[in-house]
Amino acid sequence: MKTSQPVMGLIYFGLAGLFIYLAVQNVNSSSWDGWAFFFAAVAAIDIMIGIRFFRMKRQDKS
Repeated sequence: MKTSQPVMGLIYFGLAGLFIYLAVQNVNSSSWDGWAFFFAAVAAIDIMIGIRFFRMKRQDKS
């Protein structure tokens, strides 16, 4: 089963939201530590991948 690019983009944006939430919760409980930086970095990577999926869909249309 092939998943379309916009669906994959939304999945990655959802994962980014989850990791942003985890980073915020971690900072609120124990300030900035290694885990907070890790969660923020994974969220940034997920956002980048999600944007890339949406750009692939736009390029497929043209």
